[in-house]
Amino acid sequence: MAAQWKLICRLKDVPLVDGARLVPRGLAWQELPGVALYRTAEASVHAVLDCKGVDPRSSNARRYSVKVEQCKVYLDLEELSAPASKAEAALAGQFGVATSLVAYCY
Repeated sequence: MAAQWKLICRLKDVPLVDGARLVPRGLAWQELPGVALYRTAEASVHAVLDCKGVDPRSSNARRYSVKVEQCKVYLDLEELSAPASKAEAALAGQFGVATSLVAYCY
């Protein structure tokens, strides 16, 4: 199945050196961990599940597909919407996981 790419932000909105851009996941009542976007080079972006207190760049955190085209960052909507763990799947139940498209820098 072909990826459904969702525009998340502009490349310049992802910090180049320190920090990350956080893409929230889930419905308001679900309180799921977001996806952290890290820039490792001028046009290289990595997306990993945000784990509080753990540096996801050096851990075995879940990784997400990223596409950078024309200075815009895209994530695979199917991957972003899928539960990241069995606990999330149970929490989502029949409703699944919806994504919010607001991104924050921290």
